[in-house]
Amino acid sequence: MCCGAGYCVLDIVLVVDTSSSIREEQPPGVDNVELIKSFLRELAGPPLELGLHFDHVAMVTYHASARIHFDLVQRTTLGEVIRGINSMPILHGETNIPDGINLGVQVIRSLK
Repeated sequence: MCCGAGYCVLDIVLVVDTSSSIREEQPPGVDNVELIKSFLRELAGPPLELGLHFDHVAMVTYHASARIHFDLVQRTTLGEVIRGINSMPILHGETNIPDGINLGVQVIRSLK
């Protein structure tokens, strides 16, 4: 949706693998989980302008199944989104990419 001042509001759904496979075969001294969280924190920062009437971010996590970690309206400030990213669980089990993608699509479709 575009606002009058030449600014278009973004709705972003992050679909993130939280299965045990992201920890497998990582080089010594490298924490893949922290690399992922760091990337997501950077992605959620400027130039995005998070807020109730501005950009929104949701996060879907998946391992053997998918779940909404937070939706597009639960966390409306950068601090809230970063806290959500930092609390992202790393679980064990399979990597069910189709469940993650399908739930991410459902979150976007729920906006209609």
